[in-house]
Amino acid sequence: MDESREVIRLHDEYQIEAKLDYELHRTRRKERYAVEYFFFLPENLDVNEQTYTKKQFYRDMLLYIRFKAPELSLAELEDPSVERSPLRRLRAKLDVYKLDPVPANAAALEYELKILACVLKDALADKRKAFERAWGSHPAEAGKVVTDTLDGARAVAGRFRDMGPLFEDPSLPPSLRSAYGFVDEYVSLLIEGDAHRILQALQDAPSAVPGAPEQLASLIREELEHRRARRYPSIPEDGKNNEVFIFRLGVLKKFVSDALHLSVRTEKEGRGIEQVGLALGAGFAMLFFSAVAFYTQRTYGALSFYFMAAVVVGYMFKDRIKALAQNYVLRFRSDRIMDLSTDLYDPASREKIGACRELVHFVPESRVDPVVVRLRNRDHITEIENMWRAEKVLHYVKEIGLSPRRLDRHSRKSALTDIARFNLRNVLLKMDEPEKEILVLDGGRSKTVVGTRVYHLNLVIKFTDQFRIRYDRVRLVLDRNGIKRVEPVSGESHELPS
Repeated sequence: MDESREVIRLHDEYQIEAKLDYELHRTRRKERYAVEYFFFLPENLDVNEQTYTKKQFYRDMLLYIRFKAPELSLAELEDPSVERSPLRRLRAKLDVYKLDPVPANAAALEYELKILACVLKDALADKRKAFERAWGSHPAEAGKVVTDTLDGARAVAGRFRDMGPLFEDPSLPPSLRSAYGFVDEYVSLLIEGDAHRILQALQDAPSAVPGAPEQLASLIREELEHRRARRYPSIPEDGKNNEVFIFRLGVLKKFVSDALHLSVRTEKEGRGIEQVGLALGAGFAMLFFSAVAFYTQRTYGALSFYFMAAVVVGYMFKDRIKALAQNYVLRFRSDRIMDLSTDLYDPASREKIGACRELVHFVPESRVDPVVVRLRNRDHITEIENMWRAEKVLHYVKEIGLSPRRLDRHSRKSALTDIARFNLRNVLLKMDEPEKEILVLDGGRSKTVVGTRVYHLNLVIKFTDQFRIRYDRVRLVLDRNGIKRVEPVSGESHELPS
């Protein structure tokens, strides 16, 4: 797990996103890691086993597991001598396809097109972060980063667009020609978007990096003109709703990122055990009824009033015993057997490379990892109420098992990104009005002002792999309108004995 990056971030006003990186060790036959989320829910939110079911939780959560894009700088991406560069591999795979135009070679070519966009996206993001680090304290260094970004982006886009005529060959299937156009449009949008972000940062102090704003504006105009010339409809316009622009940007992003997302096939886990348990519950109830019937028949006779009364009472209790026994079996299964099992497939080879198992349940605090409880410690003044009214602990665990050796030995896949997105709308339902009137003194007069009412929801994440355990605690500040902010609080890491 990469400890340097933010673990939890705000995705929008109702959703938080947890993102964890996991390095793959290609020499290992098996890799395993687990991520556990402990949501400490204030009692007054009324989120518990009865009001919030497993089905609701899984409906409110999105899970993505994807490979990290190969790490290449803009200079490496453009350099023809770098063997790992998608630009170099694109030309080679195009030659292979023309010699042997089978579906497998077409799929490999389309995959490389998508990987190019993914690598470029990360390379541009790295440049932008380098600019942000230098901006304000080292203007000269920030200026060099801007120059490198401009030169690198133009060089990569130029080399890629030089291949355009090769992909317009009528002998290529329409799907490949379309894929090239989609990636070309997305590459243009990536470059333009990154240039806009840096330009916005420079606008408040344009003289700090002389000439940079003009160069960035020129790059933006070039990309707009390229998309107009190619008749791509993703042209933003001031004063319009830009519906087409936003729609296409979202679709193109999904199209290229599909090359990294692991394919999944999910099924409910423990079905056989559940059915056997339910059958045992029914059998136990039938055993009770039969024992009552046999005993009263033998004692009082088959045609007696006592036998008839015993059969009626026994039948009544049989149904109750069956329901109680099956209820117990379901509760036992809920706490000890995983809910879902998901097979993971390499998006390129379509070969199964692992599995993901998930479980969510409410647990008493006495069964929570002591380190998690200590990190949660209730020392914040606004949490006094929860000292008197215990919190509910919602525990979600995800176990990942992988077989790295099943990956192609020539593959550039070296790490996974594990993303979980949680929608908290259901947590907000019982909250009070977000604004409350309070009284303040204003020049000797009492005045009514509006204050904000918030709730604190604590979340502790536990990440376990074969080498260590890491914990991170964050505080989510909420009101009935959504998530106001995410506050990192504390964390720690423990090495495991080898």
